[in-house]
Amino acid sequence: MINNKSNSLNLMSILEQALKKAVGLGYLKWGLIFGVANGMAVYSYYRENRNKYDLEAYQQSVTRYVSYQSGKMAETYIPKWLRSPLFSMFGYIYNVNYDDMLEPLENYENFQQFFTRKIKSREFDKNTNKLIVPADSKVLSFCEVKDDSPILVKNVHYKLGYFLTGQETFEMTPQILEDVKKRQNTKLYSVIFYLAPGDYHRYHLPSDFQLKSRSHIVGHLAPVKISYISSTPKVYETNERVALFGTYNFGLMNIVLVGATNVGSMTLNYDKEFQTNQKAEELFVYKHYDPIIQLKKGDELGMFKLGSTVVMMFEAENVKWNIEEGQKCKWGDVFAEVS
Repeated sequence: MINNKSNSLNLMSILEQALKKAVGLGYLKWGLIFGVANGMAVYSYYRENRNKYDLEAYQQSVTRYVSYQSGKMAETYIPKWLRSPLFSMFGYIYNVNYDDMLEPLENYENFQQFFTRKIKSREFDKNTNKLIVPADSKVLSFCEVKDDSPILVKNVHYKLGYFLTGQETFEMTPQILEDVKKRQNTKLYSVIFYLAPGDYHRYHLPSDFQLKSRSHIVGHLAPVKISYISSTPKVYETNERVALFGTYNFGLMNIVLVGATNVGSMTLNYDKEFQTNQKAEELFVYKHYDPIIQLKKGDELGMFKLGSTVVMMFEAENVKWNIEEGQKCKWGDVFAEVS
């Protein structure tokens, strides 16, 4: 297995030779053209249709179609001799951490298996007052939630009510925020973790979590990289997402998993019926869990079948943050101490 950048310097030529042998330059050329055409189509779609929020518009979204096809392509079988150079090139570009892999590169039969690979177990702080990072990711923002407009990234905010409910006109007023809290003399906080393509794509529980309900909100699958969300309004509010509502030892906790372009789907380990990026009958699907589902800190919650974003909102009386904006984290790192 190739596991360092110095050994990857000549991978471009290796990969090119491999691709020539596998499919020929003609297919490679048309694949590039197809990719560029898809990109132009997505750009055109968003410039013309950003304000369409009905179910039909979402079903016809170019980004949903492209992401669905990307998911299918990621499941395409790769010959064993091609896997190591192909995955090594991807890893070189996206800084994949090979040290914690359980399998050699040649054991992953397609990109989907590589993206959603399991890794070696990690130790994490089990103290109940310490919240751990749910996924290998970058910290986009963290803040106190005082109104309907928490910070998304620097100088950019998102509409919390719209984001959590799928209802554009629903506003999280200070009174509503006060009413949803489970304890007195506490505050609400938001933290956002962005998963890059090269990151480990499974997400874990930041604490013991009593899951009461979930809402699946159908939407677009626009890019969620910082450069895009900084210049394009309502990306989080209109992308497909699933919101998990519940409590933890110190009060309210919500965990929202946000889809993105080329994310084939998101999964929930405890709910095998749940599916995303599929043809939906409704724009908003709510499910109440009776009895409440008890989930343990550090347990695997599910996976992105590429990479995307985890948004958390939680209640606490006091918070000591152990992170900075833009910081790279691994799941299991402590990001906050709460009381």
